[in-house]
Amino acid sequence: MSIEFIQIVVILIIIIVFGVIITFVNLKKKIGAPVTKEQESWNKIETLNSKKKEMIKKKEELTFKYAAKTMDENSYTNNLKYLNADIKKVDAEINQEILGLTKLQSTNDSDENIRFSNIKLKGNLGELKTENEGLKQKINELEGFIKNLSNSEGQENSTSNKQAKEKYYELILEKYRDIINDDERKTISEIKEMIKPDDLTVKSIISKHKPIGYDFNKDYLATLRKIYNYLKSDVTVIKNDLKLLFWNDFTSIIKNKIADEQDISILQCSIMQALGDKEAHVCVVMLEQDNTHAFVKTKYKSQYYIFDLAQKVPFDIFKNTDENKLLSSYKYDNKNIIKQIYNYNQYDYFDYRT
Repeated sequence: MSIEFIQIVVILIIIIVFGVIITFVNLKKKIGAPVTKEQESWNKIETLNSKKKEMIKKKEELTFKYAAKTMDENSYTNNLKYLNADIKKVDAEINQEILGLTKLQSTNDSDENIRFSNIKLKGNLGELKTENEGLKQKINELEGFIKNLSNSEGQENSTSNKQAKEKYYELILEKYRDIINDDERKTISEIKEMIKPDDLTVKSIISKHKPIGYDFNKDYLATLRKIYNYLKSDVTVIKNDLKLLFWNDFTSIIKNKIADEQDISILQCSIMQALGDKEAHVCVVMLEQDNTHAFVKTKYKSQYYIFDLAQKVPFDIFKNTDENKLLSSYKYDNKNIIKQIYNYNQYDYFDYRT
């Protein structure tokens, strides 16, 4: 009995040992299985993404501090340099893990549970890739914001420099204003002669827009509309605030694409006269707050019109069958006309100051 008992005990011990060995082997296989490795990679990627999010948040804070002028440029540049290096390092680690996951998922396994887990992890991996792309996009947006911020600062410096130059030029003009004004001052006859329907530049502009067989009674407004829109889009009209007499010729206006309000009015009036409009006049008026302004006024059939290229408004926005109502309703820079100063074309000069 004693021998049989011992044999039974030995057999049981052997069975237990084999069971432990088999369990250990199975556990080791499970640990080394693709799903376990994918889960480890998944956890690592998730940790790395969280780390990356924190870095991007710090980068945003740095950018806003710099934009708000609460951080000097050297500190901002240094901190940004280290953060960008860390983000690049984390990106490399994420890409390495994603590459490993891709290789694991490309292997075939017949076990249904493993295949199911693989499919689930592939979905998670897809989400991770999408999230990573979103983070990259956010970094690009931040870098774009920083670039625009730097450019705007450069523009501010450029604007400041431009304003200084303009002030300097104004001082020069101030010194020689009387000499320039004396030289540019014109008699009434000379002012009238500035309306030039036969000027070559005027003829060139008209030839590009006037239809074949042009008829003043039928085609005038349509042709003038085309020329008006051309001048409106092609020439920048400025206000001469220097109290300086300066007359720009038509060729210079078209070539340089810039004119003051009286220059562009003289050019437009010349074009209108060349098209057959004998009623076209350049009008100089006094506005509220003692501001002067120039535009072209005419009458075509039963309508009175004001054409004001300085305002970049639609062609026939200022029109009325009553001339007085037209003048009283007209506004420039939200200012009404107080009185007319003088009107002129190549035939007439009307001075309302006397």
